[in-house]
Amino acid sequence: MKNHIILILLLLSFAFAGCARPSEAEVKVLELAVYYTGSQLSGSELIQAVNTYNENNSVVKIEVINYSDNYPDAWEALNQIKIEIIAGKGPDMIDFGSAWGYSPLVSGMMADLYPLMQNDALFDRQDFYFNIIESFAVGESLYVLVPSFRITSFATNNSELSNLERMNINQLVDAYNKLDDESILFPGETKKSVLAMICFGGMENYIDWGQGIAYFDGSSFKEILNFANQFSLTLNISDDYSAKAFFTEGRALLYPVSIDSVYGTARVRMLYGETPAYIGYPFDSGNGNIADFANIAIGISGVSKNKEEAWGFIKTLLDNEFQDNLKRGLPVRISSLEQKLLGAMEIEYDINGGRVVKERLIWDGEEPADIYQISAEDAETLKSIIKKIEFNATVDSAVYNIMLEEADYLFNDDSRNVDDVADIIQNRASIYLKEIN
Repeated sequence: MKNHIILILLLLSFAFAGCARPSEAEVKVLELAVYYTGSQLSGSELIQAVNTYNENNSVVKIEVINYSDNYPDAWEALNQIKIEIIAGKGPDMIDFGSAWGYSPLVSGMMADLYPLMQNDALFDRQDFYFNIIESFAVGESLYVLVPSFRITSFATNNSELSNLERMNINQLVDAYNKLDDESILFPGETKKSVLAMICFGGMENYIDWGQGIAYFDGSSFKEILNFANQFSLTLNISDDYSAKAFFTEGRALLYPVSIDSVYGTARVRMLYGETPAYIGYPFDSGNGNIADFANIAIGISGVSKNKEEAWGFIKTLLDNEFQDNLKRGLPVRISSLEQKLLGAMEIEYDINGGRVVKERLIWDGEEPADIYQISAEDAETLKSIIKKIEFNATVDSAVYNIMLEEADYLFNDDSRNVDDVADIIQNRASIYLKEIN
């Protein structure tokens, strides 16, 4: 009897052991590096996405490391992150934000996101304006995801340019040379501003970031230097100067455009009185309308041991919930943009029956023009611009500053000609590219 009782107790102990609750899975914490000031941190859509993700996930959590707490300068913070990654440590993910540029990417900091997209059965590139996502690639690799974007371009109603699919620098110069004495290139034209504006979106012409090769000694860049050099060093503005009037009266060849909402094309149409051509920047090849990030440029560290989990978070920035509710920039998800366009085409009324102002066209010293809705043409124009975009407007500040510094010798010193300045820029840029690759 005693042995029988012992046997029963043993069987019960094994049974209860088998039914014992498994130990809680260890929570995996991924570090996300950001560089935000206090106000940026509190209003950040990325931080809100992190909070939502952490609330809905028990196995993986995101910890935000704000490098602005210890580094007063964004580039110092970026350099520290780079040092950590080279040492095999550092964060799993980085939101470059205002520090976004090519140099950290070609230095091997980041992982390629394309393989993670391709291996994700739930990721369908057809859901997105994938050309916008691809426009931020370097060579054959994609190092950052930009979930929202804005467009930089030049608009024109000039007959010499408006019928072109794109313009190169020679076509721009020809159109400018045919203007009458009362017309200008754009308000604020000086030697340096013309060079800076034209090259801001056109750096893809002169650097192959994937190969780390510069092309500033070619004929098209020299033509830009020649063109910029014909303007004045300083701008003299009269008391009755009106930048807006140059466009409403058709006396400016180009209008520098930044579109960061679905109301952007409506604003430009109202300025011109009709829909102009979005000719973009002068490019040797490819479309001249450019994508720029709105506020988030996020990627995965090349040394992260949690790349799949990191991608699991990053792709939530492409979900309907995040894309539909973006406050800044244009969404890359097609359905989200369509939703925003439909809403913008509807007139809304307040409790008193008055029309709700959705956007304003504002110029200094001018009465603002209210926008209550966009037209179907405005919506189609925006989508047409987006579908043609191939490149992004990211400018490496080091190369950009080299270009502007050396061009100053051309603009202020007759002892250096265009060929000399182009060769010096080419040499300095080439040395820089070798250093960072």
